[in-house]
Amino acid sequence: MILSALGAAALARIARASGVRAHPNMLMNADIVLELSGEAMRARLCTFEDASGRELCLRPDLTTAIAQMVASGELPVARYHEAGPVFRLPPAGSNDPVEHLQLGFEWFGNGRSLAEDAEALSVAMEAAQAGGLRFGRLRFGDVFLFHAMLNALPLSDQWRDRLRRGFFRVKGPRELLAYAGERSAGDRGAAVRIGLLSSTDAEQAVRDELASLGVEPVGRSLSDIASRLREKAADKVPDTASADAILSYLSLRASVADSPSVLRSFASRTGLNMTAAIAAFEARLEMIGRLNPPFWSDAEFGAEVGRRFEYYDGFVFELMAIHTPDRPVVSGGRYDGLIARLSGARQSASAIGAAVRADRLLA
Repeated sequence: MILSALGAAALARIARASGVRAHPNMLMNADIVLELSGEAMRARLCTFEDASGRELCLRPDLTTAIAQMVASGELPVARYHEAGPVFRLPPAGSNDPVEHLQLGFEWFGNGRSLAEDAEALSVAMEAAQAGGLRFGRLRFGDVFLFHAMLNALPLSDQWRDRLRRGFFRVKGPRELLAYAGERSAGDRGAAVRIGLLSSTDAEQAVRDELASLGVEPVGRSLSDIASRLREKAADKVPDTASADAILSYLSLRASVADSPSVLRSFASRTGLNMTAAIAAFEARLEMIGRLNPPFWSDAEFGAEVGRRFEYYDGFVFELMAIHTPDRPVVSGGRYDGLIARLSGARQSASAIGAAVRADRLLA
């Protein structure tokens, strides 16, 4: 695919801050993409099997492809920029092309720097402007703030993990909390009572309960049954106050100027200690303000921004053209945990990147 003059101008702005140009692999192991994005992504992948039966796919984006090369040691930890075709099957009813040109950058290994967050946003916005975009709507968020809010709540480890993963589903946290309410209403009887006992007492209680029913355990020992009931009891559903706080947080929207005070008000109202996370959030906004990138003055904070890619775990942003408010021209964010996930924890590196849809930029 050939870059237009405006696309080349956008890539030139990216290249000035982004080290060498990477040439990521066109083919990827489909399991890697599905592990990061879930089985729902399968309907969007261009997949096929090789002679050994391994499922491969054409790369759905450049970020995952480059991150996989860094995680495997094929590329060193460094700054990269890229341009090339990516492939996704369009949603039902959409006229999006299967193949489109993506520009972008991936910066690895600078230690989760707030200044780097600010620089990345500025480079991405300036690239969009260099590529011809004059009017756009910029939205930003912080997945780390969501994690900080969950950490401040009295949640079980199981529920905290479910809600973190559920954030990347359209109705994930809300559906999970609705299920929690139903489950809480249904938690009655001997199973719950036994699950709250010590391991020894729970096993004896299971023995007594089965004896009273006149049945014998089949396929599982008394110890296994007692252990499972204790695990279920430890997996305590969020209480009403916690559920209300989560739903309230997800509804937060604010202008750039108002967003720190809106977050502080939320933390005060719910009694949650988010001081450090909000202070880092505000410091980042001050750094971005000093750089004064295009589209920033009218940007909007949204607590749910960042759901498009499951590997995001920090600062996130997306830029929409005015006439297509639901289709990002630019998507970017921090994904510090991705290299560790892709390498099986053999190595790790901080990371932030952004992708520009060249077709939407020029439209």
